[in-house]
Amino acid sequence: MHAVVNHLHLIKPVDEFRDIVQNEALPLLSNMPGFIGFHFVKVDDYNAIILIIWEDAAAAQAGAKSMGPSWFVPHIKPFLSSPEGRKTGDIIVSSYK
Repeated sequence: MHAVVNHLHLIKPVDEFRDIVQNEALPLLSNMPGFIGFHFVKVDDYNAIILIIWEDAAAAQAGAKSMGPSWFVPHIKPFLSSPEGRKTGDIIVSSYK
């Protein structure tokens, strides 16, 4: 499995993005090959973390190429107060209860 972690510093409250992320981004991601899971984490009022789990790095790259320009750029990027902090890597230990 492969993880993509985005740290977002926003100029609008995180809560204002909940519906658009849930109703637009998540359905698009869910239909992409290799998609496993998604979390939108509110760190505080203006900071969020997006965690996306993919089957492998190739699926993550394909997802980024598709979602970046078509969804992220128009819906999130204009509201960033600084560049997103994006990190990716292979998951070497994982657990869900």
